[in-house]
Amino acid sequence: MSTNAATTRATPAPAGTPAELATLHELPPPPAVSYAPQTAGWAVLAIVLAACALWGAWAGWRRHRKERYRRVALAELERIEARLAQADQRGAALTAIAPLLKRTALAVAPRERVASLTGDAWLAFLRETHGRFGAQSGALLAVVSYAPAERIAAISREEAAALVDEARDWIAHHHVEV
Repeated sequence: MSTNAATTRATPAPAGTPAELATLHELPPPPAVSYAPQTAGWAVLAIVLAACALWGAWAGWRRHRKERYRRVALAELERIEARLAQADQRGAALTAIAPLLKRTALAVAPRERVASLTGDAWLAFLRETHGRFGAQSGALLAVVSYAPAERIAAISREEAAALVDEARDWIAHHHVEV
C-alpha cells in the first residue's frame, strides 16, 4: 500500500459526509508511462532514419569533395578580379581568365573532348555546358586569349567586369555530361 493511500484512509471524512462516501479512499496513481518504444516498428523506423541520415551525410561529403574544383576556380577568379582593379595588372589579369576556364573544364570533362577546343568550338562548348556566353563575351574571350597586349589593354572596365561575371556564372553553374 502506498503512503498516499494510507494517509487518505487514516484521515477522517469531513463532517456531513454521507456514510457511503466516508469509506471511499483515493485511488493510487498509475505507474509512470515509459518513453521507450513499445513495438518493433519504432526500432525499425529509428534504424531506417539513422541509415538515411548517414547516407545523406556521406552523399553531402562526396558532393563537397566533387565540387572542390569549382571552389578553387571561383577563388582564383576573385584574385583575378582584384588584380583587374589595379591598372598595371589589368592586362595580365584579363589574359588569366581564358586559361582558368579551360582548367576548370578539364577538371570535369574528358581531356580528349576539351583540351583541343579553341575559338568557336570552345565557345560552343561553353554555351552547351551552361549557355550564357553570348557573342560579345565570346568575342571578348577570344581577344583576351589571342590578342596583343595593346588590344587587351584597350578593353573597358565594363567589358572586363561583364567577362568576369560570365566566367563566374559559368564556373558556378556549368554541367558537363561525361
